Amino acid sequence: MLVDSPAEFAAKRYDFVVVGGGTAGLTLAARLTEDPKITVGVIEAGQNRLADPNILIPGLDFNALGHPEYDWAFKTTAQVGFNSSVSTKIANTAINGMMCTYSSKEDIDSWEKLGNPGWSHGDLAPYYKKFATFTEPSKKTAEFYHIDNKVIDKELHNANGPVRTAFTNSKRVGGNAWVKTFDKLGLKMTADPQSGHGNGGYSNLITIDPASGTRSYAGTAYYQPNVNRPNLTVLTEAQVNKITLNRHDGEIFASGVDFTSFGFKYHVKAEHEVLLCAGSLQSPQILELSGIGSRNVLEPLGIKVVVENANVGENLQDHGIVPLSFQAAEGVTTFDSFGIAGVAAAATTEFYASQTGLLSSLIDSNANLSYQQVDQRTGHVSSTPISELIQAAVLKAPPILHKQYKLLGEALLNPKDSAYQMMYIPLGIQKGLDSGGTLSPGSFITLYVSVARPYSRGSVHITSKDPTVPPIIDPNYLSHPLDVELFSDGVLFLQYLATKEPFASLLKDGGKAFHPGYEYLTKETAGEFCRESLTSEYHPVGTCSMMPEEEGGVVDSKLKVYGVANLRVIDASIFPLEIRNNLQSSVYAVAEKAADIIRNDWKESKGVKNGRKREASPTVKKSGKRARKS
Repeated sequence: MLVDSPAEFAAKRYDFVVVGGGTAGLTLAARLTEDPKITVGVIEAGQNRLADPNILIPGLDFNALGHPEYDWAFKTTAQVGFNSSVSTKIANTAINGMMCTYSSKEDIDSWEKLGNPGWSHGDLAPYYKKFATFTEPSKKTAEFYHIDNKVIDKELHNANGPVRTAFTNSKRVGGNAWVKTFDKLGLKMTADPQSGHGNGGYSNLITIDPASGTRSYAGTAYYQPNVNRPNLTVLTEAQVNKITLNRHDGEIFASGVDFTSFGFKYHVKAEHEVLLCAGSLQSPQILELSGIGSRNVLEPLGIKVVVENANVGENLQDHGIVPLSFQAAEGVTTFDSFGIAGVAAAATTEFYASQTGLLSSLIDSNANLSYQQVDQRTGHVSSTPISELIQAAVLKAPPILHKQYKLLGEALLNPKDSAYQMMYIPLGIQKGLDSGGTLSPGSFITLYVSVARPYSRGSVHITSKDPTVPPIIDPNYLSHPLDVELFSDGVLFLQYLATKEPFASLLKDGGKAFHPGYEYLTKETAGEFCRESLTSEYHPVGTCSMMPEEEGGVVDSKLKVYGVANLRVIDASIFPLEIRNNLQSSVYAVAEKAADIIRNDWKESKGVKNGRKREASPTVKKSGKRARKS
């Protein structure tokens, strides 16, 4: 049930208190409360927007991005070599681009290789199926977007999960040209992306309810059908201040959560566990506010160190993304046309009548390519072979990154693995989706490239005891020379792609980029252009990494925070390495797997209510001190 009274919420007793009612938090809450004996309370900072058209109608997403009523709208620190800070945010299925894309097998297998037994791709694959229900495209849609049994393996999409997935119902000339152009270049998608295999260009699934044409996300899929469960309670518009920690018999336990709602402070008790699902930017913030983190961060702020772990907030990775925009040819309709009188009204009428048109989807054209596929087509000859750059990266890396960089190098040299994600969107963009939109009057098309697994590492840390003060976010974009090399190749490939038919026919001036000073990129100017144009794809991961603690970990393979017996983190912050595509499918899968882990532990312990001691996380030390390699 959804409660309006924070006092009423705080007065109830819960087995599990979930911090964050987003993708992972609502997935966990729904799955755990399938057992009527388990009670769950969810604390969410945002408002109840289950009926908000800016959330539900795909094409109105731009009304929410960057808007403080919908979006935390965090900014990074000024990035070295950049002209400004970068907008970033926590991945959230309520205001994302709705792309349902998938990790590679190598992505997830790397997690297990970093010391996480039970976290191979084979272990996670059932949960990629479990969260979704797929609707097959009509024959006409399948023909238009070249959707065949390679792009969709029906055996991988035969589950009956809460989230609805489908292909766009609109016939967009850009999407058609996208797949045809990749086909002509010999770069047709070679497997269903959900399998963890395959490279090439394709029309991607989106998280959409095909019956209504509206966004399918954690709120409508996991929470709304279960709103009347008596053992599930959700409180919105409540800011978490910290998790309360207590010591008992030499162990540290999470006893509950302090929060503020409408100016008043409250405390809610957790009888069994606290589940932290606040995302890659705020989960580490809340840990630090609670006394879990680096002594060097906490003590200057007057925060008592309860569990010392210098890994909290470190290992931040994000998909930087570089746009290359072009003027659209005459007659090509784009989102920029919303500025023309009557277009928005006509698009709204079309959407409500047939769930088609500009408002029906955002980004439904994707590509994953290997380094070799891109490098062979750009003519960008590096002064140093990529194999030598990879070897140098490992040799120069701090010890804590040796294993990570070794795995990144293996993936990069694998011609069957993906080094890039590329997308097409009918809109003029110079930087981020929330940074101003149209370049100038007219209609534009933008191609995007992202390096799938960046080498650059950043951090997120608090600078105040006040939970309303945003943390300092430093992704350290392009700080590693390999990222600059990879992005340069990637953006040169976009320029190459724009000259190839049939996609080239959608663009004016033969595919001349609409970026002053960078109309035609060369290998000498590509890196500079990337520094000028790169922004966030809003895919931060790694800040509460699932790894052995001595190698940079914050949580173990059961997602328990080192040093605390009954506190887990479940969101993208636990991803130890970035994945090749958008995060939402992997966050759903991780949350589904976490629910099974938690339920199994619950059954084994039979709950705190029966008087049995909670299972402690490994290496709980009485001193509360944690070690980190330098």
